[in-house]
Amino acid sequence: MERLMDSNLEQAKLYFYQLLVSGESYTYREILALITDKLKNLLQADCMALYIYDEWQQRLDRISYAGPRQSGFCQSISYLSQEICMPELLRESPHTLDRIVPLQHHDEQFLGFLYLGGGGERIPDCRQLAFEIGNFVNRLIHLQSIKENEQHAIQLYEATTNLHASIDMHDVLSVLITTLQRTYPQFAYALLLAQDYHGDTDLPIKNLVYDYSVHEASTKAYMTGEVQVEMSGEGQVVNHYVPLNGKQGIYGVLHVSLPKEMRYTKADHDFITKLADSAGNALENARLYQHSKKLISDLQLINETSKKLNANLRLTDTITLMHQQIRDTFGGEEIGFILYKGDQDADTVLDGSTSFFFDEESKPFLDLVAHHYRDNSGEAMFISNFQERYPEMQIPFRSLLVIPMIRSEQLQGVVLVLHRSPSFFTFESFRLIESLVQHSSLSIVNSMLQEKLEKLVITDYLTNLCSRSYLDERMREHIQKDAQGGFILIDIDDFKKVNDTYGHNTGDYLLIQVSNLVKDAMGSADVAARWGGEELAIYMPHASSAQVLSKAEHLVKSIAGSTRPAVTVSCGVSTWTDTDRPTVHQLFSKADSKLYDAKRLGKNRYCI
Repeated sequence: MERLMDSNLEQAKLYFYQLLVSGESYTYREILALITDKLKNLLQADCMALYIYDEWQQRLDRISYAGPRQSGFCQSISYLSQEICMPELLRESPHTLDRIVPLQHHDEQFLGFLYLGGGGERIPDCRQLAFEIGNFVNRLIHLQSIKENEQHAIQLYEATTNLHASIDMHDVLSVLITTLQRTYPQFAYALLLAQDYHGDTDLPIKNLVYDYSVHEASTKAYMTGEVQVEMSGEGQVVNHYVPLNGKQGIYGVLHVSLPKEMRYTKADHDFITKLADSAGNALENARLYQHSKKLISDLQLINETSKKLNANLRLTDTITLMHQQIRDTFGGEEIGFILYKGDQDADTVLDGSTSFFFDEESKPFLDLVAHHYRDNSGEAMFISNFQERYPEMQIPFRSLLVIPMIRSEQLQGVVLVLHRSPSFFTFESFRLIESLVQHSSLSIVNSMLQEKLEKLVITDYLTNLCSRSYLDERMREHIQKDAQGGFILIDIDDFKKVNDTYGHNTGDYLLIQVSNLVKDAMGSADVAARWGGEELAIYMPHASSAQVLSKAEHLVKSIAGSTRPAVTVSCGVSTWTDTDRPTVHQLFSKADSKLYDAKRLGKNRYCI
């Protein structure tokens, strides 16, 4: 076989050099296409194909071709550099005179093949030319790599700058997708995020499914932090799953899809991986910033609520404030505040709770909660679907939060927050409500103790009626403001005889019976007190003389014969109008005088 003439070899080398220094903005593939066409004509071949070896993906890619359209040459095949390459590997129906010439450069690194189609004896021995082509292709690949790396470095710098310029997750994800679409518009992308994303829907975002049996590659990429590659079911699409790595965790997976035949180099892989890492770090920073803002907001909420609760609020004001904070911040439909009284079965639903907790239908549910806390010393409950866990309990609510109120390691009660929708409350909101209730429990209990103490101060311990000092104060206030009113002084007839006959315990029990009958007779505005010893008193604000007399008559009749042992009472009545506004002492003195008249007239009666 003839050797390639020196003049032809020099002509080819000159052509190679001219392409490199021409200054034309040829692409890598355009230069190789020009070379292939030139060599076909130089060697008088029927057709010619240039295959370049991709060591990273271990395959041969047809970079250029010169010849008839219907050539039958493969576009891309898997190949190991040590294998023997026969014509039938690269062409469906090779000609008997086809030849394959390996391409190498001076350090004997394998670069690919030059496929010479047809031509017979006209094609000379071109090993020297293949060597020159190898050197040229190696140089071209090197220049192309430098150019791509420079371009990728510029793009990566710009993208990284934009990624870290924002602390908003949506902006970070937008920069990532925009950069990829601008750099590789022929690829398809999806973002598989590790947590629910509630931003705009203009981004290709999907929830990451943690299931090896269905999504093995994406799950493995997320769990290991390493890029995973898989072919689609039809074998026509290559899927790359690139984790979005941060310094403290993995925040999702970038899914890149491309046709199998499409060129995807190690430089492309490195660029996309570095871009994904930058996006992961930016996402981490954005999430940390948002989390810190949320923590600050939560602390401000707890601090502001604690300040208001510690401002000596009444119990009703405390519960109202807590109710408002929980509703405004977390959106509960039903909010309840339940107090437990030691080991007693009865619970106390505090005013400020919503209507559901006062409904008789809620009792089985409240009993279930009380049983959980009283018998099991339960911790806070966070239930996303109550009906699934307790199908026998028919309530219209799915989401449930129950936070115990603890003081001095003792259970005082619970706070309940309910919503009809399942999974309505997040775990973060659950923890915040728990913290809010823990900080508020002391204020709630203190408000209860303060009101209990106040009640003890103004309440007679035996009869549970008001104290005389409290009644004096209320009478003084009403006499100054009202237009009329009345006062009834009540004395148990022959009370000393009861004590002497039955003993002081029976006397006390009898006094309690009479006090309870007085309570039953009171109107909503009336104030009753133990005046002293066996004497009781009722002040009736706004009442007319007729109303006061009617009340005195009712008391005398209802008490007579209603106690055990049976006793009667005598009453002295005094009334007033704004034409003759008395002092408290004057009103009492008049009633006391009339009480003695009732005693002298035979007892079991009233006088005015």
